[in-house]
Amino acid sequence: MMTLRRNPDHLTPYLLICLVLGCCLVSTPSWAQEEEAEEELGWSNSTDLGLVITDGNSSTETLGFNNYLQRLWINSRYSLRIEAVRSSTADDPFAVVIPETEDGFDVVYPGKKLDVERYFIENRYDRSITERFFWNAGVSWERNKNAGILNRYVGFAGVGNLWWTREDLKFSTTYGLSYTDREDEVRDPFKDDTFIGFRFGWEYLNQWGKVTTYRNTWNYTNSLNDTSDYYSDMVNSISVAITDRLALRVSLQWLYNSVPGLEDVTLFVLDPVTGLKVEVGEVPILKDELDTIFSTSLVVNF
Repeated sequence: MMTLRRNPDHLTPYLLICLVLGCCLVSTPSWAQEEEAEEELGWSNSTDLGLVITDGNSSTETLGFNNYLQRLWINSRYSLRIEAVRSSTADDPFAVVIPETEDGFDVVYPGKKLDVERYFIENRYDRSITERFFWNAGVSWERNKNAGILNRYVGFAGVGNLWWTREDLKFSTTYGLSYTDREDEVRDPFKDDTFIGFRFGWEYLNQWGKVTTYRNTWNYTNSLNDTSDYYSDMVNSISVAITDRLALRVSLQWLYNSVPGLEDVTLFVLDPVTGLKVEVGEVPILKDELDTIFSTSLVVNF
């Protein structure tokens, strides 16, 4: 059975990238003259933890975990990023007719079952070529069952620029090539399982006062086989330091797939005589293109 899909504007992502790169190229060279922030060499780690549990009239359990491990050398950096979101929810209770009982029915309370599951792991290595120019390479794995992604493996390599490196203001951009190998829950014959793509990204940090920090990171990948096939991951976050080791963070993440995965849904036909729904099979539909994740968490730095 055919599945209808939308036709996104193929030029939109390229226009956005050209605009960003153009702004970088025409900006004043004074960016490269800012003093670099002195970062401590060696290992560092930042962990975000969020947990929500409800019971009684509603039964839910949501766990959020982010971890960023970093090793700094004089001219290079290794980083390991881990993200996990799991949410389990119990369906509403329902009654089953049992004539032998006093009330004539029994109430069933379903147990919690997993309904949100996303994992992301990225290993990355950056090394300086000059004071403001560097190269990077890495690999990542992602699972997002709600978006229909069972496994998405990405290998990437490229170069980048450091535009601002002040203690209170940092901004860098990267551009390169990637190789994507993906496996969806429901295979789409019109979508490439593997492809070589163009990759663009940035990292932005702005210190607001002594205790508040705003961060924005963005990674964008576009297939070179089919320019209408691209995906993007942007995270905005604000952290407020409580102590040198503890902080509170709120973040908003946008995960966008221009060609979303498929989902098999039950197909019913309405009987015109009885008015009852009759199940006749399944039909594939497209999932939403955009996933939004809003989280609040406690950050532990060490």
